[in-house]
Amino acid sequence: MLKFVVFLSIIAALFLVTNTNGFLLPHKDKCPITVYKGGKDFSGEKISVDKEFVPYLKKVAAVAKGCKVRVHVVDSFKQLKTPTEYVLSSQMPLAIGRGIHFDLQNPKGSTVCNKLCMTTRAWKTVPEAACFVDNVQKKGLKFTEPNLLDDGHAAKIGTSQAETLKVATQKLCAPKTKTPSG
Repeated sequence: MLKFVVFLSIIAALFLVTNTNGFLLPHKDKCPITVYKGGKDFSGEKISVDKEFVPYLKKVAAVAKGCKVRVHVVDSFKQLKTPTEYVLSSQMPLAIGRGIHFDLQNPKGSTVCNKLCMTTRAWKTVPEAACFVDNVQKKGLKFTEPNLLDDGHAAKIGTSQAETLKVATQKLCAPKTKTPSG
């Protein structure tokens, strides 16, 4: 009988540990930002994005390949000086890791369409750029700014929730600081 009670207690403890999200063992949230290695369809800066944005980048890569361009990443997730630092709503996708600033290059690395080209809508006159812009939008990506691609998540959740998400993401991804011992 004692063996049965001990066995039952162990099973109950395991159940509580695995099903209470940290009731017995505290659950610690992790930084959602990951480094995306885009292969030959991407160049430029290191691509740091939310893990949930990676499938969109795979779609971007497929479109770039089909349109014979390379996505030259100028900016992606950046750690802010403080988690509560003000961010323009148009820049929120970068602060939460769900967007990239980019230029378009040909496969050899020459610029096809940069920020000015995108802003003035000159991309419509460049077949490769027009192909990319038209097809990437068909894949569910948005242009928050002319050269900022994102998944529309920040706009979808609204300003208040986006701000909360930004602060949480920035805190979770902040570099660990060493506390002085002594």
